[in-house]
Amino acid sequence: MKCVIITNSFNRNIKLVERSLIHSLKLANQIEKLYFIDQNEKPLELSKEITENSKIKIIHRNVTCVSKARNLVELNDNIDWVIFCDDDGYIDSNYINVLKDVVEKNKDINIIAGSIVRDDNGEYYSPRHKIGGDLNLFRNTKLLMGSNFCVTAKAFNELHKFDEDFGAGGFWGAGEETDFAWNAHFSNQKMAYERSLIVYHIPPYCGSLKESIQKAYRYGIAKGALVSKWILRKKLKVFYEFFEMLFIPLIQVLASFFLLKWNLILVYLSSLIGRVVGLVKGLIYYLKRI
Repeated sequence: MKCVIITNSFNRNIKLVERSLIHSLKLANQIEKLYFIDQNEKPLELSKEITENSKIKIIHRNVTCVSKARNLVELNDNIDWVIFCDDDGYIDSNYINVLKDVVEKNKDINIIAGSIVRDDNGEYYSPRHKIGGDLNLFRNTKLLMGSNFCVTAKAFNELHKFDEDFGAGGFWGAGEETDFAWNAHFSNQKMAYERSLIVYHIPPYCGSLKESIQKAYRYGIAKGALVSKWILRKKLKVFYEFFEMLFIPLIQVLASFFLLKWNLILVYLSSLIGRVVGLVKGLIYYLKRI
């Protein structure tokens, strides 16, 4: 089974980037290539341990959009699986063995979402990953996160890769992985969630309160726009997400109020406001393109 890993980086702490790349290169004898897309204006000065490894190919392109960066990699027909790992996360040492085992048991699967585990306490990054579920069900498509998923090169090309309007640095600023998962779902691609396929990741919202509020609002905008895009494509299942994206932040705000977690109230309110704003902006944006 021929696999490649794709990692991209923009304005990230170089220590995190190197940690990610070094862990991926520990799997060098099990992969065909590690593609690193350096999106920074000035190329990162990486250690020789990384740059002198024959399995890494560094592509320097000063593009701010994560989707555009990932789409730069040309995948030929002899590649079986593409693995995506964020630059602030790192792949588990047993990753390829687990992937091979899953593929061997499920030969019809084209997309596999792995779990994301916090690197500080070993807990799951999100409650969704702890619960798990059938990725083929629409309600579970958000199990697929850009920090850790695999896709056959054939399916990735058939799905036309990522929509470059979505993702950090793109027009909407986030949501590229959910958009990809919905595209796969509505294209009847066979998918699975595998908890034992692990990438370790820094904790969510580990920055300042201001940064967390801005991130929640930005992600909210993208989620609202994403719902608009697919509703206008007449995919009625997306109304499930429409109700969930408004209902859950309200519950989170109320829970935080009773727990006296004032900072979280601001974060969840920002997320809710962003989602409503994104929904309206998305409707306007995509109606103009119909």
